[in-house]
Amino acid sequence: MSAIFRPVGMLKSYFGEKDEVHVPSGVTIRETMLRFNMPPEIVALVLVNDEQQSKDYVLQDGDITKLIAVIGGG
Repeated sequence: MSAIFRPVGMLKSYFGEKDEVHVPSGVTIRETMLRFNMPPEIVALVLVNDEQQSKDYVLQDGDITKLIAVIGGG
């Protein structure tokens, strides 16, 4: 089964500029990010089904995960 990643902003570049990507369930968000060569430290906020979760959350079938990047500025 699978879950859905919805990267926001510049994080889409890790997923071929797609708004939504189906990913395997049963693994952590951190492991999934690493599979896409995404450094976990660039993600500031993880929302799973609109609730904040850690990167060590294990994805369940049907989960919808939004990833929001660290924002820099000066």
